[in-house]
Amino acid sequence: MGKLIVHAATGNLKKVSLELGGKSPNVIFKDADLESAIPGAASAIFFNHGQCCCAGSRLYVERAAFDQVVEGVAEHARNIKVGPGMEPDTQMGPLVSEEQLQRVCNYLEIGFGEGARAAAGGSKLDGKGYFVQRPFWWTRKKI
Repeated sequence: MGKLIVHAATGNLKKVSLELGGKSPNVIFKDADLESAIPGAASAIFFNHGQCCCAGSRLYVERAAFDQVVEGVAEHARNIKVGPGMEPDTQMGPLVSEEQLQRVCNYLEIGFGEGARAAAGGSKLDGKGYFVQRPFWWTRKKI
């Protein structure tokens, strides 16, 4: 199907972006009900700590709504209470091991090196344990 779309776009020079992988994209257009779309997008990625096969790990936002959506989802990320899993007010616990912590931090560094910016989180928390501030980061690509 993707090949058909690209082929159809060649005759009139349309810009096309295809999401053909299993990264569960979410799309928000400028005419969306942003009061519903923003918490929905935040829930899509942060639900179950982002550890589900349908986590909304990619978010495409129409340029006119981009800043508002990024700030809204970042605000949700900043309000997630990270802490030990046995504490009643904890919403997101630690990573499973030092190895996983290093892997996550390495991916964050790769993203930053490629131009991504953190709107919230994106670094190891100081102190004991394998805690990372829940990152919400973005890149702005013209498509």
